[in-house]
Amino acid sequence: MMSNRFAISIAVAVLLLVPVLAHADDKAAAERYFRAGARAYAAQNFQAAATNFDEAFKSLPMPEIGFSAAQAYRKLYQIDPKPEYVRRAIELFENYLANVKTGGRVGDAADNLLDMKREWAKLEAAGVKTQVAAPAAPKTRLGVNVSLPDQASSSDAATLREIGDSPVADAGIKGLVATIDGNKVDPFTLVDVAAKDHVIKVAADGYFPVEKKTVAVEGQSALVDVELKPMPAKVKVATESDAKILVDGRAAATAPAAPIELKAGKHLLTVLHRGREPFATEVSLTRGQELALDASLRKTSRRRAVPYILAGAGLLAVGALTTALVANARDNHADDLRMQIQMGNRPPGDDDAYDAAVKSRDKFVAWTWALGGAAVVAGGTGTLLFFFDAPSADSATVGVSGHF
Repeated sequence: MMSNRFAISIAVAVLLLVPVLAHADDKAAAERYFRAGARAYAAQNFQAAATNFDEAFKSLPMPEIGFSAAQAYRKLYQIDPKPEYVRRAIELFENYLANVKTGGRVGDAADNLLDMKREWAKLEAAGVKTQVAAPAAPKTRLGVNVSLPDQASSSDAATLREIGDSPVADAGIKGLVATIDGNKVDPFTLVDVAAKDHVIKVAADGYFPVEKKTVAVEGQSALVDVELKPMPAKVKVATESDAKILVDGRAAATAPAAPIELKAGKHLLTVLHRGREPFATEVSLTRGQELALDASLRKTSRRRAVPYILAGAGLLAVGALTTALVANARDNHADDLRMQIQMGNRPPGDDDAYDAAVKSRDKFVAWTWALGGAAVVAGGTGTLLFFFDAPSADSATVGVSGHF
């Protein structure tokens, strides 16, 4: 009994959940078609815009979408004055005004509806056949909806909002080429295809090419989402071996290194090496760009002084060695005199000679200590300057290189 109740509860929950999921799918499809329509509208491709807005309206009949479709048909009629375009624009503007009474684009809808009705009246007065054609059989169509994850576009920002007469111009995607089964197609445009498997390829400057397989279903239209991933820029830094290469303040490599891959945009490259002035430059990189950077390093003032300090230490050491040798000679001479005096039978002048030899020895010993101490201090100073001369990135003067 309990299992039956549980099964019934599950079935009821599923039945309640199905409409929710279906609505979510419809909304996602509407948003996809709407973004494609907004992109086409910004590119002045009103035929593609009208078709995509219409598909979005079928999936989710929101007034905002209907208004945008009406705008596209109105623009399309100005280029290609077919009765069906003005008729469809009238239907969609009337639908918008029936559902939106205040706010939004009510004023624009009313004015544009009046213009379209005037055009309709002109067509009737001119004897143009204005009968509404019977609904055509559903077409089998595919379109390519290209998106760029690294760029925000005006059409993306316009999702499910009324499209005005003059939307922000979309710069488009440089070098964008889309094909279906090898045949070039306009992106964001639904084209008639056979109900079978198809291969879609998309390429653009600075992006990795994408290939997708899809199946066209008889009597259905579908936009195939293709996301283009940007190619990284590559920077090859030529500098001294063992130099540390930092990008935006973070360690990236140690020279010599393979090219560093970076996102497009501005980056701060810093090169640090002991005993060298830090090198820093700001580079502006484009997607897929390859940049060779010459980071020649200059010796620091400390490092330039080290050879002179060590040379001075060497001279002081030589002087200390020389005075030590002289002091040793004077000491040997004093010892000889002392031994002869102790043996006796020496003239009185030997005592004075001994005293002079001792004084001379002591003087040269003092000079040895002084020169030796100075040599040690100079040598230690030079050594410290050599090993602890590591300038920081904060002390670097930033230059500018590269192109964006």
